[in-house]
Amino acid sequence: MPRMASRPLRKSLAAATIAIEPKTSGWPRAVYDSAIHPAASPNLGALVTAATSAPARDSTRFYKTPGFLYNRLLMAPQKTSTVLVVSHGPSCLDGVVAAAVVARFHEGHRVLTTLASNSDSDHAIQSLKAGADELWITDLSWLQPSTAEHLRELASSGTRIYWIDHHRTAVSRADAPEFRVPFAGKVLSERYSAARLAFDYLKRREDELASEEKRRAFEAFGAFAEIADDHDRWVHRIPESSDWALAVQTLGGMASYREILKLKEPRMSRRLREALQAGREGLRRSIELADATRVDRRLANGVTVRSACCFGYSSEVAAHLYNGASRTVVALFDLRSQGVSLRRSPDCAVDLAKLAEAFGGGGHEAAAGFSLPDLRRVPAERLSAVLAERLETPKPEPL
Repeated sequence: MPRMASRPLRKSLAAATIAIEPKTSGWPRAVYDSAIHPAASPNLGALVTAATSAPARDSTRFYKTPGFLYNRLLMAPQKTSTVLVVSHGPSCLDGVVAAAVVARFHEGHRVLTTLASNSDSDHAIQSLKAGADELWITDLSWLQPSTAEHLRELASSGTRIYWIDHHRTAVSRADAPEFRVPFAGKVLSERYSAARLAFDYLKRREDELASEEKRRAFEAFGAFAEIADDHDRWVHRIPESSDWALAVQTLGGMASYREILKLKEPRMSRRLREALQAGREGLRRSIELADATRVDRRLANGVTVRSACCFGYSSEVAAHLYNGASRTVVALFDLRSQGVSLRRSPDCAVDLAKLAEAFGGGGHEAAAGFSLPDLRRVPAERLSAVLAERLETPKPEPL
């Protein structure tokens, strides 16, 4: 994307007493190039000289209007870029907001977003076609070396690739073969959530935004990143962060992403508020299901594994299950997502990221997840066994 003139140059141009206004379709290319590449004209005199040497067919006229040249430079046409975003989903608040941060920064450009679960990340990335200007992978990693090969092909075709993640399974494997990609930018850190990391990274590039209005709008979007960070790291210093997570889980990732992009401040739209109300009822039912299916198994090392089924809202349900428990790992099979979520009580030292990685998943030390396809058959197999036992038992003869 084209860069605007640096702030010192813009200030100099604003004080100019000579301005240029071509009558025809475009203004002198030399002036445009100077605006985009200030080094080409290191001072205002060189810029004006370039303008006065424009061909006569441009019908260049000069006015003693302070700041007019500056305004024309800011109005220089910009190339519309295609930006691809692959972020963690399908209904993760941090993944949704991280994608929205990238989209808000690139407002006015063509942004195509995909939300993928950890188990679908390789497929989602390998499905991307060449031709985009940028690719952002946020709150997500991948496992297959073939994914790295595909990313290298995209990079060689001209796509600038950025990767931002905060999961321990990504940070600890940063030098693995599957991550050997010529990234244009990369941030791997457990300090903040992916949304916060993405916002902080792009804020350092806000001079690339075309106007002060866009810079202010992007800076205001930082409030959404703070909400996502507060909930994802389970800090909960922002009281409403749990409500945002609940609304996103209920409404769905892509619908929530579109709603959030419409907002200028973190005040829920009517659609998000309705989702929040429905989510509270859905959470209540999911907790009831977990309580009804709970199984505890105490291990020889003193750790208790508490497993159960839920229907969405796994973080909130897990918090309910480990409340008051000691040295407990909570394992939830989510009937909605068909995935397993791992959480632990505050005093438990089990590294859940390593545990999930053993099953092809990942996450954080205190919160992780994975997929186990065989689990999907367990309810059906149990139901089949119960029915078979009943059907095969001979009926007692009537007296």
